[in-house]
Amino acid sequence: MKIEEHISELLFEHDCVIVPDFGGFVCNYAPARIDPVKHLFEPPGKRIIFNKGLTRNDGLLAHHVSGKLKMPYSEALDSIAKEVKRYKDDIQKDKRLTLDNIGLIYVDEKGSLLFQQDNKQNYLADSFGLSAFYHLPVEQAKAENEAKVIPIHNERKSSRGYAAAAVITVLVACTFVFTLIGKKNNMDLSSFNFFAKKEAPQYVFTPSIYKELPKSVEANAPAVNAAVPIPASASFSVIVGSFSIKENADNLINQFNKQSIHLSVIGRNPQGLYMVGYGSFPSHDAATAERDSFRKKFIKDAWIKAN
Repeated sequence: MKIEEHISELLFEHDCVIVPDFGGFVCNYAPARIDPVKHLFEPPGKRIIFNKGLTRNDGLLAHHVSGKLKMPYSEALDSIAKEVKRYKDDIQKDKRLTLDNIGLIYVDEKGSLLFQQDNKQNYLADSFGLSAFYHLPVEQAKAENEAKVIPIHNERKSSRGYAAAAVITVLVACTFVFTLIGKKNNMDLSSFNFFAKKEAPQYVFTPSIYKELPKSVEANAPAVNAAVPIPASASFSVIVGSFSIKENADNLINQFNKQSIHLSVIGRNPQGLYMVGYGSFPSHDAATAERDSFRKKFIKDAWIKAN
């Protein structure tokens, strides 16, 4: 019998599971965590420590084993005692003991008994179904999404190849002319761009257009409505992310709501991406203070949107 299976089941419902004559596994609540170096978001969970001083039988583990295996309580205690003896022998012999889905117990150079939790298993019931995810910074995401051009060499060029090249040349010229006409006459000719990328699988903030605007507009935010003056009475929101898939936006919202940071989808931008943000601030200065605080604690590329 492997009693670590029964210990693992009990850790979902209890914050302390004692293995008689061996030690106790004690759980503490751990809030959601953001690793600023790895850009990793982790959901809330339970942090487990091992206390070798908790050896007195409280009956929890023995009763669980007795009920699961349909055996008398006394036999369950005997089975646990045999496993504990094996645990101690393994630690004495190999200086380490691995408990599936729980962690590693080992002896360090000073002879102290230490415990390292297996982080693949989250024992917090409220976090069921949540998993860790990465939020790549803008520059890294842009680098990964850049198209790679692979040259194709063909020693023999057929007449069909020349014809294809001629067609491509004409299309490029048409696209260039249409673009000049559109800029001159303030016309939207995007549908004439035969090479335009129709849909972006992942949002990457690329501030390609800037214009001198009043102080009420965030300088580093995408200039979506740069040509339209924004009234002084406009309110401002802090945008923390944009997603092409709404489920991804909801996942980010749920992660922060667990920390009492209430985000929501405040709309969609002209590219059709779901914008996740919070707040409705009456002034640019107030929004800037909130944005700077959010950047320091969580996401570095948060920006301000004028409503």
